[in-house]
Amino acid sequence: MKLKEEKELQSISEEYEKALQQFHKKNYAKAGESFARIIEAYKDSEFYSVLEIQTRAKVYLNIANAQTHPVKLKLENPQDHVWEGVYQLNAGSATKALEHFAAAEKGNYRDAFLYYLMAAASLRQDDADGALRYVDKCVKKDPAYKVIIYNEPDFEPLQQNPEFLKLVE
Repeated sequence: MKLKEEKELQSISEEYEKALQQFHKKNYAKAGESFARIIEAYKDSEFYSVLEIQTRAKVYLNIANAQTHPVKLKLENPQDHVWEGVYQLNAGSATKALEHFAAAEKGNYRDAFLYYLMAAASLRQDDADGALRYVDKCVKKDPAYKVIIYNEPDFEPLQQNPEFLKLVE
């Protein structure tokens, strides 16, 4: 390895390491600035080893930018609210999920699946009465959901509830 390549490689490696430390501390704005400086400073390097690190910096810059400027989804119809609600439910936010499910219902989306999801979200909030209300709506829309709900582990807390058993038998 030539002396010039060694110096350039050492320099970019040090800068890259500092940028990674910021990134791992979740200081995405500073990390992004550091990665951008690396990309610009070494864009004309003639050494493959330096360009490889510079390319990695581009990847991390994109991730840092995604963290500092998250994409805002525009929910245009009731189905969009259902899928965002599913996302929120899976992410552990039953409250946000219920808000999206309510928006879908308000938009005339009154499918059995929606009520199934609303029941599951209510149960995650320890709202057994709300869950039972939505289970009732769900099975009235589609009686086939009785089997699904009865066998779904999410509804296990209701397995001893007589009202629940009446709805799913």
